[in-house]
Amino acid sequence: MAGLVLKHIYKVYSGRNTQKKRSIKALVNKITKKQEQKPAVEKRSGKFVAVKDFNMEIEDGEFIVFVGPSGCGKSTTIRMIAGLEDITGGELYIDGVLVNDIAPKERDIAMVFQSYALYPHMTAQQNIEFALKLRKLPVEKKDKDGNPVLAIDKKKIKELKQKLLNVQYDLEDAQDEETKALLSERKAAIEKDIEYYSNTPVQAYVYRHMKKEDIAAKVQWAAKVLGIEELLDNKPAEMSGGQRQRIALGRAMVRGPKVFLLDEPLSNLDAKLRASMRMEIVKLHNELKTTFIYVTHDQVEAMTMGTRIVVMKLGVVQQIDTPTNLYDYPDNKFVAGFIGTPQMNFMDVKIKKSGSKLKTEFEGGQVVNFDLSKLRKIDQSLLDGGEHEVTLGIRGENIKIAAAEAKSGSYLDTTLSVKEILGGTTQLFIKLSEGGAEYIVSLSERNDYMSGDTVRLTFDEKYIHLFDKETELSLMGRETGN
Repeated sequence: MAGLVLKHIYKVYSGRNTQKKRSIKALVNKITKKQEQKPAVEKRSGKFVAVKDFNMEIEDGEFIVFVGPSGCGKSTTIRMIAGLEDITGGELYIDGVLVNDIAPKERDIAMVFQSYALYPHMTAQQNIEFALKLRKLPVEKKDKDGNPVLAIDKKKIKELKQKLLNVQYDLEDAQDEETKALLSERKAAIEKDIEYYSNTPVQAYVYRHMKKEDIAAKVQWAAKVLGIEELLDNKPAEMSGGQRQRIALGRAMVRGPKVFLLDEPLSNLDAKLRASMRMEIVKLHNELKTTFIYVTHDQVEAMTMGTRIVVMKLGVVQQIDTPTNLYDYPDNKFVAGFIGTPQMNFMDVKIKKSGSKLKTEFEGGQVVNFDLSKLRKIDQSLLDGGEHEVTLGIRGENIKIAAAEAKSGSYLDTTLSVKEILGGTTQLFIKLSEGGAEYIVSLSERNDYMSGDTVRLTFDEKYIHLFDKETELSLMGRETGN
C-alpha cells in the first residue's frame, strides 16, 4: 500500500507527427544532415495541453475517483501515474519515491482497463496466474561472503537515454516558452540521473520466477475474495460480463500492488450489472485497504464509490473534495452542473439587498425576497445595496410546490411544459416565460398538473447557490447566515 503525491503535473502534446521514428540513429542523422536535407512536411494539429498543473496528495488506502467529460484529461493522468505516458513537467511520487523515470513494471502498480483483455483460449485460473508465471522477482545479488554486490546499472542508463531522446524530440518541436521551460527542466533532471547512474555502482539483483505453490495460493486467495472459485476452470466465452470483470480484477489483485488503477472498468456492462459491480469494487477496496484510483465519466459512480472526487475539465482540476461537499458546496458552476442528477437549474437573476431580505428578480420580472439569515454567507460585495447580475443555481429536489396561503414575493409562478412520472418521483419541466429556458422540478409526491397549467413554486433557501456570471465561481461560503 502507498500514498501518492502529484506536484505541478503537466502533459503537453506538441502536435508533431507521432509516427516519427525515435532512435539515436535517427536523431544523429537529423542533426548531421540538417543543412543538407529539405524540411520534412509533417501534419501538425498544434500544441495540446492534456493536463495542466495537476496538484494532489493521495493518502494511503484512499479511494480516489477522477471524473469529468470526455477529453478532460482524467485517463491521461492515470496513464502518467501508471507510466504509460511520459510526464512533460512536474513530479510524481509513489510511497515517497520519485517515479518520473521509473519503468511501469517497476512502479508496483496494477491497472484494470475498460476492456477485460482476457486470453480467450485460457481458463480463468490461467488468465489470473499468467502474469505471475512470467513475473520475475528481484533478489539482491551477494558474493560468496554474503556481502552485497554493487555494479553500474546499464539497464537503467539505457532506459534514461531513451527518455532523454524522447524529451529532446519534444523540445525541438515545442512552440511556446512555457512548454520549452517544462521540457528543459525535465531534460536537465534526466541528464543528472544519467550522470549519477553512470558513475555510481548500485545494488545488483538477480531475477527469479515465483514458486508454483506461491502462485496457486495467490490465485485461490483472489478467487475467494471475489467469489469466483467455481469459475476458475471456465473460459471467458462461458462467462458473463460481470464475471469477466471479476477475473480481470483478480489478475490485478494477485500481484499485490501498492496502487490499483481502474480506467472506466464498468463501461461495457449494462446498467443493472454496473450498479452491482461498483458495490463489489467498493467491498474489494474495504477488504484490501489499498489505494484505489478510479476513472469514470459517470458522476453516479463517482458519488457512490469515492472517498474523494477529482472533478476535471479541459485538463484542469476544478475541485477536489468529498462527494457530499462537492454536491453541497461546488466551487464553480461547472462542478455544480456536472455533479447531481438531474442537473442543477441555472437562472440569470438580478439581486439586491433590501433590509434582511435578498430581493431577487427572475426572468420575466417576477421578484422573490429570500431571507438572508437562511441563505449561506454571500460575498459582501454583493450586499452593498446595489443591483448585481448573477447566476442562481438550485437543484430540482430543493424546489417545492407553494402552499395555498403563500404570500406574494415568496413564490414564482411558472408554466408546466412536460411531466414525467418516474415511480418514486415526478419531474416537472417548467418555464418562467413563453419561449424561455426550461427548468426541472423533482417532487417526491404525485400531482394532477397537466401541460400548460400554472405551477406556483418556492425555493428551499439554504440550498440556493449564487455564481459569478463571468468567472462562474461560487459567490457563497459554507456557513449559513449573513
